[in-house]
Amino acid sequence: MAESRTQNSIRNSTVSIVTQVLTVCINFIVKTVFIHTLGSEYLGVNGLFSNIITMLSLADLGIGVAIPYSLYKPLAEHDTEKINILMKFYAKVYNVIGVFVLLVGLSLTPFLGFIIKDMPSIPALPWIYALFVIHSASSYFFVYKRFLIESDQKGYITAEIIFIFSTILSILQIILLITTKNYILFLLSSIFIVVIQNIYISHKAMQLYPFLKQKKVGKMDPQDIHDIKKNVSALLIYRVGNVVTNGTDNIVISKYIGLVMVGIYSNYLLIMNSLTLILNQLFNAITSSIGNLVVTTNGKRSANVYEKLNLVNFWLYALCSICLLVLFNPFIQIWIGKEYLLPFNVILLLAFNFYITGMQSVTTSFRNAYGLFWKAKYRPLVMIAINLIVSIILVHFMGIAGVVLGTIISRLVTVAWIDPYIVYHYGFQQSAKHYFTKYIYFLLILIGTTFFTYWVVNWIPNKNLIWFFLKAVLCFLIVNVLFYFLFRKSEDFKYFYEKIKSEISSKINRFRHV
Repeated sequence: MAESRTQNSIRNSTVSIVTQVLTVCINFIVKTVFIHTLGSEYLGVNGLFSNIITMLSLADLGIGVAIPYSLYKPLAEHDTEKINILMKFYAKVYNVIGVFVLLVGLSLTPFLGFIIKDMPSIPALPWIYALFVIHSASSYFFVYKRFLIESDQKGYITAEIIFIFSTILSILQIILLITTKNYILFLLSSIFIVVIQNIYISHKAMQLYPFLKQKKVGKMDPQDIHDIKKNVSALLIYRVGNVVTNGTDNIVISKYIGLVMVGIYSNYLLIMNSLTLILNQLFNAITSSIGNLVVTTNGKRSANVYEKLNLVNFWLYALCSICLLVLFNPFIQIWIGKEYLLPFNVILLLAFNFYITGMQSVTTSFRNAYGLFWKAKYRPLVMIAINLIVSIILVHFMGIAGVVLGTIISRLVTVAWIDPYIVYHYGFQQSAKHYFTKYIYFLLILIGTTFFTYWVVNWIPNKNLIWFFLKAVLCFLIVNVLFYFLFRKSEDFKYFYEKIKSEISSKINRFRHV
């Protein structure tokens, strides 16, 4: 079973990361064409409306997290009857959510003038917003079957399908932008592809799990309904916390600074979100395996796996945050020009926010796998209050830097310590003291490595693409070499080193036999 979990994790992670990296590269091409064909005002509208739709995603109540948790045990026990009952229930829930998002989203149309400080001279702006709402609502139909495939440790299947459809969409959008420069056609193409993609994934799920075709299924167990309601009520608060914390920055910037600045800021968000998507693929791909782990082993074994994954988590997010700090503005300058640059203090805060957010990835995966949604359910509300109050106050004194700093402060005083404590105390049933000691140790390593890397790489001038690649390679090498010498003797590093060496050796042997 453990070997199967490892193999599934490796396969899911490999496929997910490769497809996500390719998707990110394609999305950068689309974004570049978008900027050069439609301009900064449309870029700002795109960023702002995307954030409003993110707020509307609260309507799913965290069901997307509750579904995998409720499926781990019946999948491990091959209880097809219970799986079928749960899937029929979730189908009804998601249909209701889709309709709700559509109605509530459209009802917000008259209030666009309040959200946008300087209304742009873009024709049919309410219709553009309506298309964003329709896109969001349509994404809820048929999507529930995707969770079954991913919960069954087969996320590589959905990753491949999503990559194919997103590539088709990107090619179509590039053609539309170049030939028509029509933003409405750009949005309509996205709606069409998302619907077709969800229908195809639904069809694939029916092929993999033929028992889903059964028309008549039993009734939900009252205890299951009670557990789902309890988890969902807690998850809604978590969902609100994450969405408000991540989704209000553009809205605050639009209200107090202006729509054009939203467009400039969205370029940096695109890069950070792209990196986050790539890194999240690693941890999302192994979440189903973690779910299987926690229902089949004890807390000591789970804690051991957690600590090993946490080193990987730190290594990846520390590397990326340092590279962001060093390479952000040189890349933006080469990509779209100096007029789209943000000050260094904002870059520093963005990189640090990226790091502290990413350091929660493994903790979140284990919290969800254990179903610890009810514990500290009010933590997100405190995070929301701090984020909004501090961001709105600081934006008047520090501009965009104040908005980002508000987000950082809200995370540090809440999620950075509460969620790890919950996982250790209620999941592993151990003290979290070791975690916090290591967290501080990791932070000190990050600070020291950042200062040294920035000092070395900053000697290289910002002239052209060749110099940029030299900066990137040097930054990558310095950080990884320093981390290698710092962690090479740790048990966690040795474990992954042996796993990777064994996997490479196995691949080579199979290749030789072929």
